Amino acid sequence: MQDGRLTDDQLDALAGAVAAGQIAYTDAPAQLPPKPDGETMAVYSVRLPATLAEQLATVAERRGLKPSTLMRQMVEQCLATEADDRPISLADALRALTTLRKAA
Repeated sequence: MQDGRLTDDQLDALAGAVAAGQIAYTDAPAQLPPKPDGETMAVYSVRLPATLAEQLATVAERRGLKPSTLMRQMVEQCLATEADDRPISLADALRALTTLRKAA
């Protein structure tokens, strides 16, 4: 297959299989496969600078996760904070908590 298209040899083989009765077409509705269990996932492509990708891989490995799983968790956390009404930004809250940790 080249560029998603069948080659002439592949088309000839398929035509031969149809002519030999090895492939049959019908007007009956096709039986669809069962729906997958769980939530359907959407796929996004994200470009990260190499240094950021390395940090992500390091943190994911430390947590025993795949980088894609860690990214999904981080996006979920970020979106959860967006849904909540908060009087200060998340960055300010994290900065304040980091300062408290050093003082304790």
